[in-house]
Amino acid sequence: MKRISVIILFNLFALCFCISCNEIYHHNTNIHISESALDYTMYVHYPPGETHAVENYMDCKIGRSSDMSFVNSRIDAQLTLNDHTTFYLKKYPGYLKIKLDKARNSEQAYDRIKNMCEGIKKVLAGK
Repeated sequence: MKRISVIILFNLFALCFCISCNEIYHHNTNIHISESALDYTMYVHYPPGETHAVENYMDCKIGRSSDMSFVNSRIDAQLTLNDHTTFYLKKYPGYLKIKLDKARNSEQAYDRIKNMCEGIKKVLAGK
């Protein structure tokens, strides 16, 4: 009987720990932007509940002019937009990675993607 009580107590502790870790993860936003002479990269981990807002913003900034939609999609691909902007995109609920190779893109394409990334930061900050 004592052994069963210890097992139950351990399982309850493990369950509480998992739930608390899950809650911590789902309320934090982690944004990392790096830029070098060769590329511009943005990694974002955010609450999955914010995914729709991020997708709509991306549609507004680059999707509509290229006849593509980011809403309700999981993407892990090299994309080329109608204006010949080429970049790597990986996205799923709560995660986004954008990597733009500066050598393969024009200055206008770089500015457009960089501005979109700055806007995504604002969307996730609620501004």
